[in-house]
Amino acid sequence: MDELTGPLEEVFKDLKEKWKEFQEEPPFSDVVMGFVSAVDWKETWIQALMATQVVVMLLALFTRKSVVLQSVLFFVAAATIYMAERLNALGDAHWEKFSKQAYFDKRGVFFSTLVSGPLILAMLVLLINYLVTCSVMLVKAKRQELKYKGQQRVKVEKAADAGTGAGTGAGTSGGDAGGTKTTGPKKAGSKKTK
Repeated sequence: MDELTGPLEEVFKDLKEKWKEFQEEPPFSDVVMGFVSAVDWKETWIQALMATQVVVMLLALFTRKSVVLQSVLFFVAAATIYMAERLNALGDAHWEKFSKQAYFDKRGVFFSTLVSGPLILAMLVLLINYLVTCSVMLVKAKRQELKYKGQQRVKVEKAADAGTGAGTGAGTSGGDAGGTKTTGPKKAGSKKTK
């Protein structure tokens, strides 16, 4: 038991140190407000980027019936997020050409916040729409299946009723529901004796 207390004490000591470091860090709201105040929201390219994100979200919301458009939107957003690191590096290399400040850092915080984050949100909306569409289609398919099975059951019952009604006649029948020929009962005196 003493073998376990040594490593556990070290783990708890480590956790206490991390907790103290976490408490000393500024609150998340201060970090967000620092980010918001550091960005010049009046720059044309940032406004265009924000407008593009709004258009993408509106397309995701209002094109629910167009599977093709939503698929294209989903894959364009996924490709943009996949290329985020390269696009961030490209922005870092050429920021002087379109911006007043260098927003693109090595960690990609700016790009992730203003590009990847909204695109992931739009992809979530698209994914939820796909799931809703699939569930509606599944319900429709199940209803069609049940309707078809009901129609088949009615046909089988009608065929069975028609077959039993014709077979109860005068003793001979041209055929039953199974398609086999039957003959009536033989007369007792019809056998030849030698």
